[in-house]
Amino acid sequence: MTIEYQNPGALRIWLPAIRAESGADIFVMRLAQALRRAGHEPLVQWFDHRYELMPELMRFHRKPEHIDIIHANSWNACVFLRQCVPVVATVHHLVHDPAYAPYRSVAQAFYHRWHVRWREARAVEQSAAVTAISSYVCQTVREVFGRESVQVINNWVDTDQYRPSSEYKLPDARRFRLLMVGNHSRRKGYDLLPAFAHALGPSFDLRCTGGLRDNDTTMSLENLSILGHLSEQELIYEYMHCDAVVSLSRYEGFGYTALEGMACGKPFVGFHTSGLTDVVIDGVTGFLVPINDLTALVERCVRLSNSPLMPERMGKAGRERALSAFTERAAIDAYIALYRKVIVQFRKSE
Repeated sequence: MTIEYQNPGALRIWLPAIRAESGADIFVMRLAQALRRAGHEPLVQWFDHRYELMPELMRFHRKPEHIDIIHANSWNACVFLRQCVPVVATVHHLVHDPAYAPYRSVAQAFYHRWHVRWREARAVEQSAAVTAISSYVCQTVREVFGRESVQVINNWVDTDQYRPSSEYKLPDARRFRLLMVGNHSRRKGYDLLPAFAHALGPSFDLRCTGGLRDNDTTMSLENLSILGHLSEQELIYEYMHCDAVVSLSRYEGFGYTALEGMACGKPFVGFHTSGLTDVVIDGVTGFLVPINDLTALVERCVRLSNSPLMPERMGKAGRERALSAFTERAAIDAYIALYRKVIVQFRKSE
């Protein structure tokens, strides 16, 4: 669909970002594309992953001229404070949330506590505005850092690209196809994959891709296919031609995979956790089961495979939810309104 925006004055928005090969990268790319379609001038500047060790070094790179606002990840937004333009910080998921703690290593916990926390606390406290990508993330920011003025602006997908396929047919003789998308980490539940695939049995075809990071292609099970890294178009094809999207993720700031699958008209099956509860309506657009309960997860997959009408019904409900609750237009209008508000407030305070 063609999105029409009202644009009384174009803004120049600097988007400095450290490549993390995660959903945060996808957010920056989609935000820039949408802002450009809305008639504004996003200026994306990518920094190598190594800058995470010392984000202050980004200060030594010349920022673009005549920018109106800086929009950065909450991990490094503090670097750009006091730059003569206001800063908006977005929190994608808060690693200081106690619910996140079980899914990180000792080294990660040390890094988050002593390297990230004070920088993120400063960004949340001093940025002109703070946004969160889900109500769950918003609540964790309020609880951990005590800032009440956090605005929820949900993520979105391009529903012209992520859409149901006219070529897709419900399974008849073939096996019920599940698609799992996510980086290979314990938080994403990759350690549960062998047991999950084994429990599904030979009547399922489980296809896995590791998101933006490298894949482990050594796992070998009869009903499991490790697809390797996919381009966006290849990923969309997989969404279009699966029967349901499944996730083993134990913690999500939002749940891009769930929304992408729903936009393609597929039911979603995963754990009842964190930001996924903002996206998926249990029993309507898919199923959410207790964390680590593989028995319940498999049971829901079997229920879908045994009912030819249920995947179609849930898929339609998911598509409708993607079109109504997670639109690019709503998100970009909210960001632009926020940018303009903080720009006015910043100039008045000078």
